[in-house]
Order: sequence, then C-alpha cells, then structure tokens
Amino acid sequence: MSRVLAIMMALMVCGVTTAATINVPGDYASIQDAIDASANGDEILVAPGTYTGTDSEVVDMLGKAITIRATGTSEETILDGEGARRVVLGSSGEGADTVIEGFTITGGNISWGGGIFCAQSSPTIIDCTISGNTVSNGGGIYCYSNSHPTLSGCTISDNTATNDGGGIYCFNSSSPTITGCTISDNTSGEGGGISCSYDSNPTLTDCEILNNNADDVGGGIYCYLSSPTLTECEIGYN
Repeated sequence: MSRVLAIMMALMVCGVTTAATINVPGDYASIQDAIDASANGDEILVAPGTYTGTDSEVVDMLGKAITIRATGTSEETILDGEGARRVVLGSSGEGADTVIEGFTITGGNISWGGGIFCAQSSPTIIDCTISGNTVSNGGGIYCYSNSHPTLSGCTISDNTATNDGGGIYCFNSSSPTITGCTISDNTSGEGGGISCSYDSNPTLTDCEILNNNADDVGGGIYCYLSSPTLTECEIGYN
C-alpha cells in the first residue's frame, strides 16, 4: 500500500463518528445530564420512572439532533414539572430530527407553554401524553414565532390556560403538523382546545377535538388572522 493511500484511509477512519446510546438512569441520573453529554445523532433511552428538574424546566433540548425515548409506556415514564416549572423547552433552533417519544409531560406551571414551549423550534413529538399543565398561554404546548413542530399520536388533555390555548397555542407564524392526536378536556379564555393567532396555520389530520371549554370564544378552536387545515377530524362537545 502506498504511503498516500494509507494516509487517506486513516483520515477517512478518523472522520467517522458513531452515534451513541445513553441510558437514564444507568449512565446519567437525570435526562438533562444525558442531553448535556450527548451529541447529534445520539439516542437517550429513559427507563420508567418520574423525572423532575431543579431549573426553570425539566428538559431543555439545547438544539441537539437527538432522540429522547421512553423504554416503557407513557404512563410509566413521566416528566413532571411539579407545579413549579416548565416541563420541556425548545428554543435553540431544534428541527424535526430532535425527537421526544413516549412520555407523560405534566405538572408544568409557568407563564407560557407549561408542557412544551417551542420558540423558533420545530421538534418531533411522538406518542406523548401532555396533561395537567397550567399557564397563562399555551397550557399543553405553546408554539411561538415560526415554530413548526410535528405531533403524532399524542393526547393533549386537562391543561389550563387563563388566556389563550388550553391545549395548544400557535402564535406569530407558527404552524405545527398534528396527526392522530386527541385534544380534549382543556380550558382557557380563548381557544379551549387550540388557539391560532397571527398567520399561524396548523395542519390537523385524523384528530379528535372534544370536550374543551373556553370562557370567552372558541371552545374547540379559535382562529384570529389564521387559516388552519383540518382533514378527517372530529370536533364535538366543546
């Protein structure tokens, strides 16, 4: 083998990176510690249990292209804000390759986005139950300022917002894609289930929007200067 070819092969090997699997609590006691230690492409596997935080949120995704997946059911694997903080924060440009899958997200209590707050962020949320969060705006999920998350197979229920969007609040050009989700029993001032304002145009397919309540307008859905698209959705008892 020529010296040049050997050097080229060595450089190619050095340039190869391998995604890691990180276990919680096996490798790190907290999900946030695992995220801090992760790199793009890594997978964080979270064992059943209840996970809380000591900062202003339980989980900050830090803009990393990683998958955070529960190994048990959502009933068994809980992210709990304990009524003292937000549960999940995405404000660092997360894209579709930032994935959260299979958790219950509950106990969020903060001004905006008790369960999940996305600001210029578009993560993928799969098979999560987002329930029991209380805020001023966006009880379950707040999509703010060009945020376009994808939600699939989620249940968004029993969240409360005193102002807008008991279940989901889409504001300022934020248009999530929501498929196969149930949005039920949420309460707010406007848009009990979903509130859309200022060029926010979510796409909902095969969703149920049921039993939500608004003190003012839009029990199921409230739209202001926005044009959502709904396909094969059931809207009732709001």
